[in-house]
Amino acid sequence: MKFMKLGTRPDTFYTEEATRTVSSDVASDLVIQINNITYLLHKFPLLPKCGLLQQLLADSGDSVTDSVQLHDIPGGEDAFELCAKFCYGITINLSAHNVVRAFCAAKYLRMTESVEKGNFVLKLEAFFNSCILEGWKDSIVALHSTGKMIEWSENLGITRRCIDSVVEKILVPPAKVNWSFTYSRPGYNQKRHQSVPRDWWTEDISDLEIDLFRFIITALRSTNMLQPQLIGEALHVYACRWLPDTTKVRPPESSASLINQPVEKNRRVLDTIVSLIPADRGSVSVNFLLRLLSTAGALGASPVTKTELIRRCGLQLDEVTVDDLLLPSHLSSDQHCYDIDLVSIVLESFLVLWRIQYPAPSQDSQFMRSIRKVGKVIDCYLQVAAKDPNMPVMKFISLAEALPDVARPKHDDLYKAINIYLKGHPDLNKAEKKRLCRILDCQKLSPEVCAHAVKNERLPLRTVVQVLFFDQERGSKATSQKLPPQELRSRTQEIQSNETVQSKPKLPPDDRAQEGARRAPSPTIHERDHHKKLHLKSERNIAISREQGEVESEKVRETREEGISGSKMMNTRKTTMQGKSSSDHGHYKGRDR
Repeated sequence: MKFMKLGTRPDTFYTEEATRTVSSDVASDLVIQINNITYLLHKFPLLPKCGLLQQLLADSGDSVTDSVQLHDIPGGEDAFELCAKFCYGITINLSAHNVVRAFCAAKYLRMTESVEKGNFVLKLEAFFNSCILEGWKDSIVALHSTGKMIEWSENLGITRRCIDSVVEKILVPPAKVNWSFTYSRPGYNQKRHQSVPRDWWTEDISDLEIDLFRFIITALRSTNMLQPQLIGEALHVYACRWLPDTTKVRPPESSASLINQPVEKNRRVLDTIVSLIPADRGSVSVNFLLRLLSTAGALGASPVTKTELIRRCGLQLDEVTVDDLLLPSHLSSDQHCYDIDLVSIVLESFLVLWRIQYPAPSQDSQFMRSIRKVGKVIDCYLQVAAKDPNMPVMKFISLAEALPDVARPKHDDLYKAINIYLKGHPDLNKAEKKRLCRILDCQKLSPEVCAHAVKNERLPLRTVVQVLFFDQERGSKATSQKLPPQELRSRTQEIQSNETVQSKPKLPPDDRAQEGARRAPSPTIHERDHHKKLHLKSERNIAISREQGEVESEKVRETREEGISGSKMMNTRKTTMQGKSSSDHGHYKGRDR
């Protein structure tokens, strides 16, 4: 960082309560008030160099002490004191931290060459152009200091010159960068790495206020000399620097901490970052977009910002991983950990784009591979979300049903998610279990998963029966496809002969043992397949009988209830008829009399 030293006299300014004065044998004859500070100074060193004071004191006459108020001086009392010390010849040190406010105050006091040769403005101008704008970090620091004097800095051209200097240095090829910069990425050591990374400039400009940062990014994009990924990386670094981290699961009571933060400022930062994202796909990662969308929900961002983020997330959803989707819910009404609503909205946006661009995609299309990849990730996400004990079953079902059939060539992962949900939510009633398992297509389960599902006591009986049926049907089709026609005929004959043998009268135990010993050949492969098929059929019949038993028991109970209610109605009707007959009998009897 560059410095400039002016003046040779020692600093003789001192403070008494709220008054600043100069140690001198001459009594002060000029009182200057700035905000809450009062300066007791002298006319003879200040008036020759300050054109504004000359104008203000021109009509004062020969008064002993004059008073001037300079409450609107840019930079405040610190900037004025730099100018006053220059007039007294007191030593001052100028750098990128104070040169802007000194320059604006000197311009305000009209310390120009027209007032006196070699005045303060000329020296500041030379130092600013030759030293500050030539350095990388000096330009950043000077630009940052303009935020306190925005109007004066813009009118004097300081802001524009700093931005041009920063942009010019960013566009320098990395091989020609010979100045120091801040780069604290994990695993990077500047002493070990001889080459300069392409994004060397992103951390330094992240210290700027959002408006100044926007000016730089806009200027960089207008040059069309940087890749969109570099612009996206700068936005990512800035967001990590200024936006709150909403990706960590917090307890419900800690959500109030987000409210205590400067929400309006964070919203403005978020809106600006989203508006600066390049239109090119892949300029920022889908992980970054999802984090911005989660932050937008936590901060209550504008609908325009949320809509744009949802659209961008949908465009790149085929790049997502399960970890990217594990974002916490920030709504106080939600007791579950993960924001499954956010995932559902992004998936819906992805499917809308998919249906518009590919109304009838082929099996080999890139988009078909993309949607199946998304389906795989969504099912794996459901397996994680199913472990949340407070996850509502209908939200779980809604997300699972959102995927089209082509996104799931197999339902193994979906079965695992359902099984995990059933295990973690033992209080589900029968109707909810049936509704949950209805999204499962048993024809798309692998044999290994079918074997597990048949023994799974958590599944409804109807689902188990379906698994048995389709597994048996698949086994019979596979066997018939493997056997040639001659073997099929021989196997049919074997089955018929077995049925004939079974229809014969039973022999005594001893005779059956002898006959079995005579006829019992070693079982063939086809016979083992047949026995296996019969075993599956028996299991299916057992499951069906169990379900029918439950249905029949329900019907018996309903019939019994109907019988009881019917008998009550008959008794009521009988009583009514008896009353009616009695009244009719009385009526006729009276008429006979």
